[in-house]
Amino acid sequence: MRRRAYCGALIVCAVAAALLTGGCGAAIAADEAQAGAAAQSVTVTLYEPCVLGGPMLRLIVAYQEQHPEIDIAPQTYKPNELPSKPTGPAMVVTAGDVEMGVLVKQGLVARAEVHTFAMNSYPLAVIAAAEGAPGLKRTKDLAKRSVKRILIDDPSRSSLGAAARQALTKKGLWSAVQRKVVIPAPGTMVLADLVAKKADAAVVFKDCLFETGRPPKTIRIVGELPLDLYSPIPYQIALMKGDGGSGAARQFVDFLTGEEGKAALRKAGLKPK
Repeated sequence: MRRRAYCGALIVCAVAAALLTGGCGAAIAADEAQAGAAAQSVTVTLYEPCVLGGPMLRLIVAYQEQHPEIDIAPQTYKPNELPSKPTGPAMVVTAGDVEMGVLVKQGLVARAEVHTFAMNSYPLAVIAAAEGAPGLKRTKDLAKRSVKRILIDDPSRSSLGAAARQALTKKGLWSAVQRKVVIPAPGTMVLADLVAKKADAAVVFKDCLFETGRPPKTIRIVGELPLDLYSPIPYQIALMKGDGGSGAARQFVDFLTGEEGKAALRKAGLKPK
């Protein structure tokens, strides 16, 4: 009897040990699965101009709802500046092909990786400080002697600058305003310079003025330069030359240029290509 009881106890202990081992194994397997999933997640930096900050954020949210394993980390680059070589997987968005061309020349982007995903659908705006340049009431007033400094981006490095020059030329104003043009230094906040009376006027993308739903009270819109006065400005995206992760970045590019991306672009207020 004692032997039978002893053997029964051994069997019970063995079964319990097996169950415990199986439970631990399942827990370990679950932990390993979670670690594997974490190891497979990828963070991709998305460099973007401030003019597209709001729409791109909405696109990122729409994308990551379907691809939670890919973390798109937006990073806004300053006006008149372009990002330098990234240290990891990265993409760059430009508000124009001129800017993207500069990145290609610098060797940061391969021409074959450039994709147009949307087109600018806002006119350019001629703006001034709400309390400044009293003689500036219409676009043609840019030619007045009282208007001495006009902030316009460098046309050789900026699609905005190139479009402004083209539009003002078609309106017959460029020859009169060219000598007044001041190219903003990298990182210059144009609206702040106007308010500080460092310039009398500026030409900007009109949608830059509506980050909060309406133009700042410190700024007034003098006039518009309609879309038909300048060549269409494409919004472009490209993979940057960096360290690995190009597959995850390419998935986001494919999303933007595919049918799902086009629907998300429309919801974000952009015009798909």
